[in-house]
Amino acid sequence: MNNTLKVRFKLGVIEFEAEGLADDVEREREAFKNTLFPLAIEAMSRTQDIINNQKIIEDCEGSALLPAQKNSYPVNSPNNLNLAGISLNEFITQKGFRSKMEYAIGLIYYFERVKGYSVFSCENLKEFFTQAKEKPPINLSDYIKKLINPKAFIMPVTDKGMYQITRTGIDFVEKFVVPESQSKKSTKVIRVKEKSIFSSLDIDTLNLKNYPEIKSQKLFRNQMILILFIVSNEGKGDEFSTADVQCLLIDKLGLKATKDQVNGVFKNRSWFTIIPDATSKKRKKRKLLTSAKDYAKSIIDGDIR
Repeated sequence: MNNTLKVRFKLGVIEFEAEGLADDVEREREAFKNTLFPLAIEAMSRTQDIINNQKIIEDCEGSALLPAQKNSYPVNSPNNLNLAGISLNEFITQKGFRSKMEYAIGLIYYFERVKGYSVFSCENLKEFFTQAKEKPPINLSDYIKKLINPKAFIMPVTDKGMYQITRTGIDFVEKFVVPESQSKKSTKVIRVKEKSIFSSLDIDTLNLKNYPEIKSQKLFRNQMILILFIVSNEGKGDEFSTADVQCLLIDKLGLKATKDQVNGVFKNRSWFTIIPDATSKKRKKRKLLTSAKDYAKSIIDGDIR
């Protein structure tokens, strides 16, 4: 079997070409992408305006929405984040991105690692923002230009209008921490202090696409009852503490949920039965009663909004 591969692409005066065994070519391409390409971009930006004077960026209008593709090369990094079971909202909350540029490279990183987007288009990036429930920048093409030069966080690939994250971009996301000055100014983030049994739950296993969007529910009690019903209905658990509810709403769905809000809903005795918490004598857990399940089904059927 012929296992040879030939790769060639050119960006201005920067050109890469390799031919040989597939593994060797991929290794050379990875080394070029992560080491030589960022250095070349930086050198060019200091001497001439080649990048900006050439139409290397496709306008977002009419750009293709590409399906996820299996990564064609391994990405090894000492700082490689463990994203197993981490939802998009959890990832964004944990990293604490603030600017649109930080969000953009963070989303590119997440969708490559978790969803398999080894390459992406401008339209894909727009969809990444939408799935993160963030408003996309008005001119994504300009953001892509800035991510290429001077940031060198992404690079064009052979196919026109397609891009790929670089080692520089990967390192930025993996080492990213919120600057102390921004942390002090930012709004205080509600975090769950008590350990929840749902902290390792993979949100994708809840099949949320089969239910009404929880975030679209205007009333907090509707959001809470709906997520508890879904978790129970999907067989992921039927006993809930205050910390469990906060974990599901805050960490897994990116919504707001204070202890007072959760305990306020728990006070409805027609909806919940109280049971002991096996992990603590001081805490109690709740199980949904039939009336609460019927209420959730009414939300699902559209009878309650």
